[in-house]
Amino acid sequence: MPNAATHDVITVATGALLAPATYLLLAAGDPARASTGVAMLVGAHLISGILFSPDLDIDSAIDDRWGVLFWIWRPYMWLIPHRRFWSHSLLFAPLLRLIYFYSMAMLIYIGGAWLLGRTGVVVPDLHLQASAWIFDLMRHNPDMVRLFLLGFITGSAAHTIADWLVTGGKRYLNLFGLRLKGNYREHDRQPSRRNRSAGAWR
Repeated sequence: MPNAATHDVITVATGALLAPATYLLLAAGDPARASTGVAMLVGAHLISGILFSPDLDIDSAIDDRWGVLFWIWRPYMWLIPHRRFWSHSLLFAPLLRLIYFYSMAMLIYIGGAWLLGRTGVVVPDLHLQASAWIFDLMRHNPDMVRLFLLGFITGSAAHTIADWLVTGGKRYLNLFGLRLKGNYREHDRQPSRRNRSAGAWR
């Protein structure tokens, strides 16, 4: 399979292709909001492909990008089998990661607020405010929310389809006795965190 760097190039390239196509489609309906819509879709596409990659189901370069917050993806890695429907499907998998991240953020905040409350510290109910803001956004800007979700799905799909093409291409070539020269063995490498580069979280 393509490694993380190759997938990043694919994500950026497909995002660049989506931008003009999205602008033309949106400008035909509402020119005033076309630029905002493009930014929403392409931004979500890049975030999904680079930070919320399907490869978060393994200990890889992707979770390193979360820095000190890498650990929030540990339960996801333990629960989600690698390169299966739950992590690499076109529609369900990216939405699952988005819901998982939101749920973890809420649990962490609620847990932290509870612990601080034991010491007498009063913490604002930011989790309720954040949830209310999200639902309000969905109610008053449904078009922008749909564009964000579409971009989030396409960012993940670019990764998944690339994996499918490489896997299918290798099988097709093997039928003719040919071997793909590209070395993709590092794709599923799961190195010990202490052996990662100096810039990674240890």
